[in-house]
This record gives sequence, C-alpha cells and structure tokens, in this order.
Amino acid sequence: MRYRPYQKALVILVPFAALAVLALSARFILTHFTFPTCPSVQYFHIYCPGCGSTRAVQALLRGDFLLALRQNLSIPVLLVLALLYYLEFALKIWGVRWRIPLLHNVKFMVSLLILWFVYFVLRNLIPAIAPI
Repeated sequence: MRYRPYQKALVILVPFAALAVLALSARFILTHFTFPTCPSVQYFHIYCPGCGSTRAVQALLRGDFLLALRQNLSIPVLLVLALLYYLEFALKIWGVRWRIPLLHNVKFMVSLLILWFVYFVLRNLIPAIAPI
C-alpha cells in the first residue's frame, strides 16, 4: 500500500501531539486531584499489579525513569514496548521493512508475561521491590 506524504507526516506528528496533550492533562490531574488508597493494600495488605502505577506515571512525567521502575515496573516496560512497536510501524509507513524480532516472538512475550506475574508475587514478599 502506498501512503501519501500527508499520511506519512501524520504518523510522525500525531503521536507527539497526543503525547503532549496527555502529559499536560496528566500533570494537571496528578497535581490537583488526590487518589484513594488501593483497596487491595488497604484491606488485605497485598500489592495488586496496579499498585504504584500512578506514582510511576508521576515519576515519568518528572523524567525520573529509575523511580518509575521502582514504583511499578510494568509502566516503563510497557512504554518501551509501545515505542518499539511505534518505531516499527513508522518505518513501515516510510517503506522500510524492518522488524524487531523480539516483538514478534511468542516465546519472548510469554516469558515476559511469566516474569511480570512472578514480579508481582515477589513484590509482596520482598519489601525492597515493593512500591514506596
């Protein structure tokens, strides 16, 4: 399929514009609203897979990637995966047939899912990797 020049430009510009709007709205929401305590932590004292996600997004908005990893590992990892998929898509639009082998490897994705599950079990057992 052939893409027109304006479609190619949109592939480059729209994600950055959307990211800017999301970052501004997220910064406003995260600074002016308070979120309730996670019911899983409050009632059962167990960190759910989403615990620390809001703080991870806040850390990413401040540019603190390591703190985001500490709060919730899945947010930065999913962000990196999304960027890799976008890169692959954008190159395809421009006519470059380049694939990142790991993104299309079922064994890698299943391993990533298993590691994700193990991480969320271990973060309840090892305080050093629990969100702060």
